[in-house]
Amino acid sequence: MTAVPAHRSCAGRRLLCFATAMCVALSGHAVERHYTGVAYDVDTAQIRYREEHWLFEDKGTPTRLVLYRCSNGQPFARKTMRYVDTPWTPEFEMIDNRDGYIEGARRTQNQWLVYVQRDASSARETATLPARPNTVIDAGFDDFVRIHWNELTDEHGMSAAFVMPERLAYLNVKLQPAAKTVQNGVAAQQFRMSLAGWLGAIAPSITLTYALTDQRLIEFVGLSNVRDARGKRQRVRIEFADHDAAPASREQIRAAETETLVSHCPEP
Repeated sequence: MTAVPAHRSCAGRRLLCFATAMCVALSGHAVERHYTGVAYDVDTAQIRYREEHWLFEDKGTPTRLVLYRCSNGQPFARKTMRYVDTPWTPEFEMIDNRDGYIEGARRTQNQWLVYVQRDASSARETATLPARPNTVIDAGFDDFVRIHWNELTDEHGMSAAFVMPERLAYLNVKLQPAAKTVQNGVAAQQFRMSLAGWLGAIAPSITLTYALTDQRLIEFVGLSNVRDARGKRQRVRIEFADHDAAPASREQIRAAETETLVSHCPEP
């Protein structure tokens, strides 16, 4: 990968470009956790990027830190999330150092202030969104799935309003059960996510695979919110692992919070 061009607005098949954002959460907020994800190109199986996640408490507030890494392990983007209220509506900010892209959301009374800076030379854009039923923010979607598991495994599924700072708006999504399967020896339930209404007929869907034992996300297939070298959304398959690994030490977490982000990724 090389430096990424300026971000573009979502359109057509990119209407689901929030995809990876909502699928990187950890299982629960009760204990400190540390796990990884590897994103493979759907067509070539080449590693496109890696993700490393930490969940811990910061002065009593559940917090999650994510580093997005080049295929060689160098970090190029960082996201920090704070679960100050409902588990599926965390405040967050993400910074991609390759082009200076920044996006985030934070609560202001009964509303959400969302913002985006599309590259290092652009001005920050903001919008205030009123709270809506089943509002979901970023990786809070994963908690939404677990807490609403019974409703989501019903054939009719559920709808949600996904906050998308890049569009300064909500996206209405529909999540429905798909096939039961076994993946790497793990019994799992697949879900199909798409845009609600007629847009679902023209936009690509996302496939999410959750372990039946503990309802943790083990695979995602769909459009990524991490762009490729040409600045395009890329279709990836992300395998999540190391859920049972020992949590990182506080020293390791502090190092991840301050690790220098690179401005470009080498070609894999």
